[in-house]
Amino acid sequence: MELETKFHDCFRTDKRFEDKVHFPYGFLKSGYFTIEQARTLELKGVAYAELASGLRKPKGETEREFVAFCQGKKEAQTIHERVWQRYQTKVSTSFNAVSFNKKRVSQPAFVEESV
Repeated sequence: MELETKFHDCFRTDKRFEDKVHFPYGFLKSGYFTIEQARTLELKGVAYAELASGLRKPKGETEREFVAFCQGKKEAQTIHERVWQRYQTKVSTSFNAVSFNKKRVSQPAFVEESV
């Protein structure tokens, strides 16, 4: 019974996690997560975010270990920690766009004065 409680009660939430800003078509369609990672993030992401921000108190050893990971006290070891680390890496990384357009929009147009 304790083994069942340890793994099934951790990170329990009724809400689905989504990030329409960084993943407008969902985690699975982004191509950044595996199927397992995307499902885990959708089902348990709200709990991850609440634990990481301190809005939720850890209920078991697994959640306490997750909070220690979020505080930088340990490396990512469990699937929960690795998925959250991957999500945080993607969200916090800036996006650099490359354009091969010959017209430079950001540069002001110079107008030659006729003499």
